[in-house]
Amino acid sequence: MKKIILTMLIVITANLYSQDEEFTSGFGFAGGTISGSGFSYRQMNSTYGFQITFGALVINNSYDSNDFSEGYSNYRYYDWTPDTTKIHTESNYDYDVKGGDIGFTFYKPLHKSEKSLFYFLVGASCYFSYDTGYEKDYKYSITSDSTYSYLPLSGTAGDIRKTEDFDITFFGGFGIGMEWKLTENIRLSLELPLTITSDGDIYMYIPQASAHYYFK
Repeated sequence: MKKIILTMLIVITANLYSQDEEFTSGFGFAGGTISGSGFSYRQMNSTYGFQITFGALVINNSYDSNDFSEGYSNYRYYDWTPDTTKIHTESNYDYDVKGGDIGFTFYKPLHKSEKSLFYFLVGASCYFSYDTGYEKDYKYSITSDSTYSYLPLSGTAGDIRKTEDFDITFFGGFGIGMEWKLTENIRLSLELPLTITSDGDIYMYIPQASAHYYFK
């Protein structure tokens, strides 16, 4: 009998402890300017919190030289005379894209209720991308008094060139956010930051959102 009572007390105590325990570590997804977009780890304690986000993007497109036109022969212009000395460069937009981002956000809880948390946030992120494309040069040539041909240049000048572009943008800012507890483990958040970019732009009305599963 004593063993049964002792076992019941242990079970009841364990249940009470599990009900009072607050999960503080979560893993999920986030999307935003200063938070970053992608997989996300969030730690939200009673007095402070932080979040780390990482995302990646890879798009591989097959290049086909037939995407460039061979030009237009015997094209007649009635109201416009093209400049036969000017070189026109056309770009092929079927390119490869490789990029990603990383972000860090710090949280300061302001008010907590049973199902929600209101907090202040400050953060910074870095978005980067590497693009490849192709270019080809064309030129107008006169074939008669009023007829022109628009054809690619011949020789090395008219070869298809591969272009590469690396772009990196930093975001930083601060704002407010709300986190809702859907279940004991699943929480959703919505944030409204004031964002400043490395290009000097300022955004105020671009919200952020995230979903995390708290496991401990």
